[in-house]
Amino acid sequence: MTLKRQATAGVFWVGVTTAIKDVFLQLTKYVLAKMLFPADFGLISMAYLAIDFLEMFSDAGFTAAMVYRKGDVRKAADTTFAIGLVIAAVLFSAAFFGAPIVAAFFRTPELTLVLRVLSINIFIFAFGQVHMALLVKNLAFREKMVPDLASVVGNGVVSIAFALMGYGVWSLVIGQIVGTALTTVLAWIVVPWWRPRLRIDRKEAKELLGYGQHIVGSGVLIWLITNLDNTFVGRVLGEEQLGFYGFAYTQANLPATQISRIVGQVLFPAFSKIRDDAQALRGVFFRSMRYVSLASVPVSIGMIAFAKPFILTLYGGKWAQAIVPLQLLGVYGLVRAVAVNLGNMFKAGGKPQWLTYLAFVRMAEMGIFLYPAVRYYGIIGVSVLSAAVSIVDFVISLVLTNQIVHGRLGDYMRAVGFPVALSLVVTLVGLGAYSRMSSGHSLIALLVTAALMVTLYSLLVMLLDPDVRKIVLGLLAQLEQAGRRSLED
Repeated sequence: MTLKRQATAGVFWVGVTTAIKDVFLQLTKYVLAKMLFPADFGLISMAYLAIDFLEMFSDAGFTAAMVYRKGDVRKAADTTFAIGLVIAAVLFSAAFFGAPIVAAFFRTPELTLVLRVLSINIFIFAFGQVHMALLVKNLAFREKMVPDLASVVGNGVVSIAFALMGYGVWSLVIGQIVGTALTTVLAWIVVPWWRPRLRIDRKEAKELLGYGQHIVGSGVLIWLITNLDNTFVGRVLGEEQLGFYGFAYTQANLPATQISRIVGQVLFPAFSKIRDDAQALRGVFFRSMRYVSLASVPVSIGMIAFAKPFILTLYGGKWAQAIVPLQLLGVYGLVRAVAVNLGNMFKAGGKPQWLTYLAFVRMAEMGIFLYPAVRYYGIIGVSVLSAAVSIVDFVISLVLTNQIVHGRLGDYMRAVGFPVALSLVVTLVGLGAYSRMSSGHSLIALLVTAALMVTLYSLLVMLLDPDVRKIVLGLLAQLEQAGRRSLED
């Protein structure tokens, strides 16, 4: 199978996986938000600040180095697995014994036990991380769909079940552990062609570390940047305000964490395979940026415009304090979604150190302004700061990326400008339609407006973008042919 067909198939399977996961996650979040309280979500967010930080060191960047490397990687996979288990044991111990310190920092005593139990995830994840990385390297996203979906479904079902039994925040903890365990078990099942040997090859470890250290270094800085806001909100304002802020942040980042990763997961290994062909690399990069923008920009702009009716109608007045932060963080989510492949380009272009340099710039910006933003303006001030920093970061990232792809201003405008203009037009139409219907049943008005906007946007893209039209018509023709063959058989 050619790289183009592999990448296309990968995008399809990641798209299917992400669509199912997103629907299930939203339904789960909706149910849990109705049953639990903002403080419960704030408490689990505090615990995951520590867990997520430790998990960045879980493989020392070796899995990303495996995806980047060419040729047989079995020896590298064995080395990564063995080192990963050792690191996981160290990190689990750090989380377990350091839990009282984290709880004291947030002035939340009940956090100690939550963090200790949740840290089990670190060790469980270590047994399956190499298997998942091998699936990504081979663009085997159809096989990867099984463990990915099992994690989300298992987590959601278990969390809701325990929430119904009145377990509060513990329903979220237990659900997370079950989800991780399912992913690990199924990862072993769908990768039967590799079984780890507990060996560490020093030469392999040195080569992998040479590449992976930049991934870890930038990851630490990015974690500090993306989680310093949560840390300060939790420390200064408490778990309830962190619950509101975390809710808004998660919703605003849906285009980046869901839609854009449909393409982003596939393009790092795809970029890596063609990194020596400058013209092909440039073409794939700008096409991917355009398709990512077409998918993510309307979601972000629509979310900003409809934040108030969305939250009040679906989640109720107890989540009203998340409305303004959601609108402000929508800008952050929009920029992050469009920029999702810039980091992939750094890695595929052999410049992972740029991620580290860029992270230092972000860190400096957040370090200077974060405390006064939280102290004097609360979660709204933090939301404004996050949006501003994301814009500065995006501009710098584009300048660096262009040293690899050597594009022109027109290339970027065609990739991003068209989706932005079209999304603004459709959103204005949607606001007008909603204002006429909202006097009746608000939920029905919101659903009808959403359906109208999706339909109108899809039709306009088909009409005005010949590349998308060609792809869609080609897919329809293939489906028609497949249908005819099935009838003949």
